[in-house]
Amino acid sequence: MNQPVEHKKKIYSFAVKEKTPALEFLAENTKLSKMIIKKLFNAGAIWVIDAKGENRFRKIKGDLEADTRVRVYHDPSIKPFDMELVECIHDTHNWGIWFKPAGLLSQGTKYGDQFSILRLVEKKINRPGLLVHRLDRETSGLMIIAYNKKIARYFSEQIRERKVHKYYQAVLKGELENDTGEIRFDIDGKEAVTEYKVLERKNGQTLVEALLITGKKHQLRIHFDHIGHAIMGDPRYGSFNSHEDGLQLVASKIILLAPGRNNEMKFEISENKKLKIK
Repeated sequence: MNQPVEHKKKIYSFAVKEKTPALEFLAENTKLSKMIIKKLFNAGAIWVIDAKGENRFRKIKGDLEADTRVRVYHDPSIKPFDMELVECIHDTHNWGIWFKPAGLLSQGTKYGDQFSILRLVEKKINRPGLLVHRLDRETSGLMIIAYNKKIARYFSEQIRERKVHKYYQAVLKGELENDTGEIRFDIDGKEAVTEYKVLERKNGQTLVEALLITGKKHQLRIHFDHIGHAIMGDPRYGSFNSHEDGLQLVASKIILLAPGRNNEMKFEISENKKLKIK
């Protein structure tokens, strides 16, 4: 009789008393197969805690050092993602503009980073990448990713000074009355401001272009729900706003002043990625 397949998350944690081959140590202590453990190495789900902190450990053939602790984060339910859907829109030696498809993480979790846009970029540039800002897993669209700390600091400062303009398209439940508007509604006790303009009204829905003046977590999702026009397909905010294609929100345009340039640069998603009311 076949044994039931385990689909629950599990965390293994072990003290390492003496230097030992990592693969052998984990196979013996977790009782997971070496094939599974190798996949966890590649996935970035194995972490070592030492005097420097907790860091991913990817050396399948490496050794665990004495007086450290190793943790394995195993989630059998993680599903593969088609990473070919990720696109590089603009690339330089120091930074790039990337398109993240809906359903993909911006960065990894303890349980791995193989299905995240940041890890894909790191593999391409063969060095650590740095997120300047994030998109929710359910949101598709453009992201700025820096390839070194200096450029990450530059763009972070530009965002704080509101010199980076991030535009989104969203399909909302119901038809907005005004063609343009501003939403001011604090999030977690902090100022949050969104500006929007209507692009189309159709079938009891509204397609808008929204400009983030501030950038709080879930800002657009919270703001449009607050005014009674939740984003279609939002699994968290709103009611009776389900959509067969999921969250109808895309980061559609970025206008920025690039390092070393005196004129702004504009990046937009292609026409086939823009939202439409069905």
